[in-house]
Amino acid sequence: LPGSWAGLGGGPTQCHPLLCPGLAGPLQWLQNSLRRAAEDREEEGERAGEVGKGRGGGVKQGHADSTACPGLCHPVPLVPLSEENEEAMEDSGFRRLLRQLGLRPPANEQESFWRIPAALSPQQLRRLAASIAQRAHDPPGCPQGLLEPPQ
Repeated sequence: LPGSWAGLGGGPTQCHPLLCPGLAGPLQWLQNSLRRAAEDREEEGERAGEVGKGRGGGVKQGHADSTACPGLCHPVPLVPLSEENEEAMEDSGFRRLLRQLGLRPPANEQESFWRIPAALSPQQLRRLAASIAQRAHDPPGCPQGLLEPPQ
């Protein structure tokens, strides 16, 4: 994630995303989505380890490791269930942020949603979520106390 989000906001104001109307909620949704994906991938890795141990331990090193679940993880769609999140997904600055985070846009006409790639480990997903929270705590040029941090 770049050191500053300056210039990510869509439109002529080019404001910081947390100061742009309507983006604080979608950023919190994105942060929560990344954290949930990390938890799900850890659980998938643990389940794969338990299944492998039950069959005599034929699991490759790393499958039970919560850092990744090679061959088991799938891209996770980011489904905006609220109008606020839907509007954010149409915002060019928000989409630019998604790209910078390593998320991928719909690959073809059969996909409707952006996706969290399968290649991102739980630790990487947590770091991305933390980077969003960090920006909320200390936005550039923002007086302290102006924004509430995401919960």
